[in-house]
Amino acid sequence: MLTNVSVTRVLVEGGRAVGVEYGDAHRVAVRKEIILCAGAIGSPQLLMFSGIGDPEDLNAGGIEVLHRLPGVGKNLQDHLASCVVVHCPLPVTLVAARSIHQLARFFLTRTGMLTSNLGEAMAFVRTGPDEPAPDVELLFAPAPFIDDGQTPPPGHGLTIGATVLRPESRGRIMLNGPELIIDPCYLSTETDVWRQVGALRLAMRVAATDALKSYVGKPMEPYRVADTDEELAEWIREHSQSAYHPVGTCKMGQEDYAVVDSSLRVRGVQGLRVADASVMPNIIRGHTHAPTVMIAEKAADLIKMGGRPRRPQC
Repeated sequence: MLTNVSVTRVLVEGGRAVGVEYGDAHRVAVRKEIILCAGAIGSPQLLMFSGIGDPEDLNAGGIEVLHRLPGVGKNLQDHLASCVVVHCPLPVTLVAARSIHQLARFFLTRTGMLTSNLGEAMAFVRTGPDEPAPDVELLFAPAPFIDDGQTPPPGHGLTIGATVLRPESRGRIMLNGPELIIDPCYLSTETDVWRQVGALRLAMRVAATDALKSYVGKPMEPYRVADTDEELAEWIREHSQSAYHPVGTCKMGQEDYAVVDSSLRVRGVQGLRVADASVMPNIIRGHTHAPTVMIAEKAADLIKMGGRPRRPQC
């Protein structure tokens, strides 16, 4: 096991993965298989840097095409979050966690504000009776999220985030010379735009409930109350952010744009698998951590069985 090193490419010879290259042209040969677990961004990047992917993308990166697989880097899906952020009149939010007192309390007694997971409450809801399953997630945090958490808040505040769970928009990962371009194509369909508007309207209704009346003050910049759906859609385009659930860029399947088969093997390349969120054909109606753990567990079984399907047990 090597730590603090980054693999730069998979070595492919005669249609088979035979090793990996890392660091300053160091190489490691393999006797059996290579399993990529670099995520929905890193795994397609490694495949492309290894000459596996869409010839058009590889040519743009100045990389020799070793195996044509046009679906690599395509089908990128992610959850987009739009947030209601308001001032809190009472000094009870996790903004107070930024203190020596709270830090000492956590280290000495494992109690206090720093034990919070920040996302203190959530709801998966149907926005209409015709929805077959929840299509929107609401997440409540007793702290203000501003600029993806990179801008210190001006004071105590609350956040209610709204996310459309099954977006139609599809992005892609591309190469521009040695650089990687990530284009998520958020809100690239009108359906996604107006679903996101409806989701944020629902979050606004929650913020206006009597139960939160004592804790919800004026809007906190850059969040603002929009009068019309069109204004709200414009604000969503300007200020929404990733919920960090990218999937789908090495999708499993049998069609032309599938990258791995049902045993997670890269199609057309022997001795190479992908086992991470990139293999999901479609984003799930929830967070992606648990399904990714499941993919890893299934991958372990497949590797032990040599890729053979398990016989049904009576």
